[in-house]
Amino acid sequence: MNAGLLKRYMPRSLYGRAALILLLPVVTIQLVISITFIQRLYEDVTEQMTQNVLLEVSYLIRLIESAPDVEAAQAAVDPFEVPLAIAVALPSDGPVEDSRLFYDLSGRIVIATLRQGLPQIRSIDLATNDKRVTFLVDTRHGPTLMEFSRRRVSASNPHQLLVLMVFVSVLMTIIAALFLRNQLRPIKRLAAAAEAFGRGKAVEYRPSGATEVRSAGTAFMDMRNRIERQIEQRTLMLSGVSHDLRTPLTRLKLGLSFLEEDDAVEAMKRDVDEMEQMLDAFLDFMRGDALDDPEMVDAHEFVAGAVDRAARGGAEVTLTDEKGSGEVALRPMAV
Repeated sequence: MNAGLLKRYMPRSLYGRAALILLLPVVTIQLVISITFIQRLYEDVTEQMTQNVLLEVSYLIRLIESAPDVEAAQAAVDPFEVPLAIAVALPSDGPVEDSRLFYDLSGRIVIATLRQGLPQIRSIDLATNDKRVTFLVDTRHGPTLMEFSRRRVSASNPHQLLVLMVFVSVLMTIIAALFLRNQLRPIKRLAAAAEAFGRGKAVEYRPSGATEVRSAGTAFMDMRNRIERQIEQRTLMLSGVSHDLRTPLTRLKLGLSFLEEDDAVEAMKRDVDEMEQMLDAFLDFMRGDALDDPEMVDAHEFVAGAVDRAARGGAEVTLTDEKGSGEVALRPMAV
């Protein structure tokens, strides 16, 4: 059942299947590389950058803890706010719980690393301003609010590599698709030539493309030439047979001309004339002409004539008395 479903949704054309064979590995490789890259960037690199900032934050907290009062603590950390690019405010209110945007993949690593390094952190806010890291930490002088740039713990423009990968993949896929179409064109030409030959038309065809396609095209040309020679030989043979049948047919017509006229003789003469018309039509067919031109024929009379000829030949055939109406377009001799 699974194989049936897979077969149902698989492309049916050679181009579609070849494109699938081409795209599936490319997409798989891109997914594997992208997942590996994201894991490396958003976990290892983010964790390392956060730990570097964590050392500076720990140093500031030690300064605050060693100060005798709040004013002294603020005065101790003020000279380091600009060099370290970390804003400190104490005592202060801050976020009540951890928060981050749902698509912020590196935010989870930042929060986990900060909490692991500073157990006294109350909350971390990454959602209010996604370009800043704001957190509240407990100290001996009360809650202290600290804030620094998000770029210090997250790689800048991490999407550039992914965008470059996608762009290059799309570009290479387009180039490969154009190359694939060019490779499949000789196969389509071979299929068109084979289809035309099946309808009795010999279109111009020259093998081209890859070595395997050229071999198939050459084999098709050899097959077509052999079939054409066989058709020509058969046509010559049948044409000769048709000409040979004219001699006994002429003798029949001559013999019938010496018989007394009656209904049976007239019927036989009509049969001979019909046979002669069939031979002429067959010879036309051998020369490549149409058997005979379509014409409007009364269906009931045509069938009645066929039944009458069959009855004279000894067949047990009857036709009902109900006469139909209407005419049909057909080739009487061919039928």
